[in-house]
Parts: sequence; C-alpha cells; structure tokens
Amino acid sequence: MRDSNWRLTLLAVTAVALADEPYAIWTSAATRGFEWQQSSGAYVSREACEQAIEGRRRRLAGALGFLRRIGADDIVLHAVGDRVYECRPAVPAPAQTKPESPTTP
Repeated sequence: MRDSNWRLTLLAVTAVALADEPYAIWTSAATRGFEWQQSSGAYVSREACEQAIEGRRRRLAGALGFLRRIGADDIVLHAVGDRVYECRPAVPAPAQTKPESPTTP
C-alpha cells in the first residue's frame, strides 16, 4: 500500500513540474524538409501557446487568400501554405558567453 502512495505522489509532483514548463511554437514545413524548429519565444502555458498558433493560422489564411486572389502559382501557395504548427515544451536558449579579448603583454 505504501508503494502505491509513493507512486501517486511522484506522479503528482511530475504533473505539477510539467504544468509550470514554458511552451513554444514549433513549426515544420516542406521548404525545410519537414524538420521541426522552435519558432517563438516561451509562453507561460499551453493554452497561451495554442492561442498564438490560432493567430498565426488566421494570418496565414489571410495571406493565402491574398495570394490566390492575385493569381499566385501553386508552387508559391504550397511553399507558404504547408506549414505545420505545434505547441511543445520550449528549449532554453544556449548561454551567451562573452568572448575573451586577447591579452597583450
């Protein structure tokens, strides 16, 4: 019985830790070989990230509508319109190191 309580406690702690994790918008597109790349800063919650994705999709739909109205080629429409967005945990930026200046004797 004690073993199961320990497991539930560990599960609860893990869930709380994941809930505080920042999220970012990740994109994938044919022009990049469908490789996922982080394309935004961190959002405080998954819901905020999802709302930002919806905003991007609305802007993209408007851009595609404009391109269709002006008669853009299908290749251009495909290059612009095949983007995939997803909320995933944010990857912290690498630490900035200040380059050392050479010392003069």
